[in-house]
Amino acid sequence: MTQKQPDAAFASSGWTVPGLLQARSALTPAEPALWQMSAEGEWRGNSWRDYEQTAAALSNGFRRLGLRVGERVGIMAPTSREWDFAQLGVLAAGGVAVGLDPFALDEHLRAIATRCDFAGLVLAHSALLDRLGEDVRRRLRFVVCVDSDGDRAVTTLEQLRTESGETTAWNQAQADAPATILFTSGTTGEPKGIVYNHRQMCLAVVAILSAFADVPPGSRLACWLPLANPFQRMINLSAIRRGAQTFYVSDPREIMRHIKEIAPHLFIGVPRFYEKLYAGIQDVVARQPGWQQRLVRWALRVGEHAAADERAGRRKSIGLRLESALADRLVLVKLRAALGPNLSFLVSGSAAMPLWLLERFDAIGLRILEAYGVSENIIPVSINRPERFRFGSVGQSAEGSDVRLADDGELLVRGPGVFSGYFGEENAVLPLDADGFLATGDYARTDADGFITLIGRKSEVFKTSTGRRIAPAAVENQLRQGSRIEQVVVFGVGRAQPVALIVVNEAAWQSGVAESFAAVRAEVATAGEQLPAYQRPAGLLISGRLLSISEGELTANLKLRRQVIETRYASILQELYARLDAAHGAPFTAWTSDRQAFCCSA
Repeated sequence: MTQKQPDAAFASSGWTVPGLLQARSALTPAEPALWQMSAEGEWRGNSWRDYEQTAAALSNGFRRLGLRVGERVGIMAPTSREWDFAQLGVLAAGGVAVGLDPFALDEHLRAIATRCDFAGLVLAHSALLDRLGEDVRRRLRFVVCVDSDGDRAVTTLEQLRTESGETTAWNQAQADAPATILFTSGTTGEPKGIVYNHRQMCLAVVAILSAFADVPPGSRLACWLPLANPFQRMINLSAIRRGAQTFYVSDPREIMRHIKEIAPHLFIGVPRFYEKLYAGIQDVVARQPGWQQRLVRWALRVGEHAAADERAGRRKSIGLRLESALADRLVLVKLRAALGPNLSFLVSGSAAMPLWLLERFDAIGLRILEAYGVSENIIPVSINRPERFRFGSVGQSAEGSDVRLADDGELLVRGPGVFSGYFGEENAVLPLDADGFLATGDYARTDADGFITLIGRKSEVFKTSTGRRIAPAAVENQLRQGSRIEQVVVFGVGRAQPVALIVVNEAAWQSGVAESFAAVRAEVATAGEQLPAYQRPAGLLISGRLLSISEGELTANLKLRRQVIETRYASILQELYARLDAAHGAPFTAWTSDRQAFCCSA
C-alpha cells in the first residue's frame, strides 16, 4: 500500500487545528503519538488514530452538553494529554478553547472567566470551581473534570468520551473562526484577551516547523510547561503536523527525573529552567573529589574555547582539536547524558537568556536557540535556527513575520499572525501603525544579516538622574550568574546609580550569613565588571525570600511584576538610598530592621 505524501495529506486539513490531527491520523494512524505515565509508573501510549478518535468522541460529547459554535470553554488542569484531548474536542465542536493557568492569581482567573462568559469548563477537579466565584459558576452550562475525586455526580472527561455516541462529521471547525483566546501576562495590570483563529494557529505551526525542518517524524518531545501558555501549546500542535511523539510530565519539578527515559530529540524550556539546570551541574561537580573538579573545570575551559571558535567560524588548531576530543570523551559527554542520548539542540522562549549561560551550555555541547514572540502575534517574531543562529540575538524573522525598526528603535512586526483587537474591548486603541505594523513594546537592533537583538522592554527602560537609559532586564541577566543568586531585580528611576534586589538561595541564607553575603557581593562585583560603569548597582538589597506567583510578584510564566515588587520593597529601598547618600561612596553594611534583608554597597 502506498503511503500518502505529507504535503498532500495536510493540504486537506482545511487550515483548522482538528484538521491537522485528521491529516496526521490519515498519514500514520498506527504510529505512537502521545505518552503519559500511569499511576503504576509506566509510560502508556496512544496512536494517532487513538488521538483522533478521542477528539472526535469529545467533540460530539461537548455538543451533547450544549456547546454551540463560537462559545468559549475554559480549561484549567495540569499539563497532560487530557488537556490536549479537551482542547481538540472543544475546537472540533466549533468552540473556543481558553487556557486557564492553575497558578494564576484568583482575581485574574475571575476576571478572565467573567470576560469570556464561559459556556462550560474542563477542570482537573471540581474543587477548582471555588476559585472562580459564584457569579461565574451560576452561568455555566456544564463542568467536566479530569478526575472525579470519587464524586459520582461529577462528569469526567472519560465519561464524556465513552458516552458520546456516533462520531461522524465530528470536525465542525472553520479556518477563519475563533479558536482560542490568549491572555497577556498582566505585568502592568489586568490581563487582556487576544483572539486567534484556526488559520492563524496553523500558520504559526508552519513557521515553527520551517525553522526546525531537521526534526524528523517520530522524534520525541517532552511536554512539561503549562499548556495554558501558548509556547508549549504551539509546540504540541507542531508535533501533530510533524508526527513527533509527545511525552507529558504533569509536575514540572519532575522533568529532570524523567528526561533520560523520554530521551527528547529537541527540548524546549524557559531561561529559569536552564539557570537551575546549570546550577545543578555546578552543585554536582562541587561535591566531587578535588581531582575530578579540576578535570571538569579543564574540560569546560576547553569546551568554551572550541565552541567560541566554531561560532566564529575559526579553524581550530590541531592542539585544540585533540584537547576537545579528550575533554568530550572524559567529561562533556557525561554531562550531556543527563538529558538523554538523542538531544540535538534546546530552545528557549518567554524571556531573554543571559549570554554567559548560552556560552556555558555550548561549551558542554548543548546548544540553546532563542526564539522570540509577543502575545499579539501568534506566529513567532523571530527564531534562531540550528543552521543559522547568533548568541545574544533572538534570531532572524520567522516565516510569516515581517519586521522593521521604528525611528526610536522599537521593534515592529507585520503579518497574518498579528491580532485584530483585544477581546471585549472593541473601542481600544490598537498598537498598529498605518501600514499594519504592530509595536512590540521592545527596543531592538538588527545586524546586516537580519539577526535581531533585544535591548529591553520600552515600558521598563528607565533614566537615571544623569540622563542614562538603563534596560533592567539586561543588567539582571548579567548579575544572575552567581551560584548563590536566585533572582535579581534592578531599580533606579531618577537616581544617580541603580540598585539591585538580590534574592539568594536557601543554602546561602542559612550557611554563615555574613560570609555568604560577602560571597554574594563578590559574585555581583565580578559579574558587574562586564557592564558599563553606569549600569553597575551602587547598592544591594539581599533577601532570602523568593519572589512568587502567589504573592503577585511574578506572572504565571515567571515574568517580573516590577511595580508590585517595587511597592512591596519601597520602604527598604528608601533606607538603602538614604544610606548610599550618607556614605558618599564609602563601603558599608547594615541589617534592615526586620532582619529579612541586608543592605550593602556593591
